[in-house]
Amino acid sequence: MNTALEAKRFSEVWRAYLGLLEQIAFGDLSLHKIYTYAYDLRPDLYDVFLSEGFKEEARLKEHCFFENKFIDVIIHSKIK
Repeated sequence: MNTALEAKRFSEVWRAYLGLLEQIAFGDLSLHKIYTYAYDLRPDLYDVFLSEGFKEEARLKEHCFFENKFIDVIIHSKIK
């Protein structure tokens, strides 16, 4: 996502993206489950996932090294 849009339309853009992703994954591809793998850098993103029916499945503590520090990775999933 263009970071310049984050202040005004972050949730709106992510909800639209997730909706399109679900149409393809569940509708066109007939997948049973989709998941995200996100570095813990954008806390507002996780609220969007939860509001769209995703569940937090795992938090990998200090899993990645980013900008001279270890950060968590958070995995959310949604079942059709």
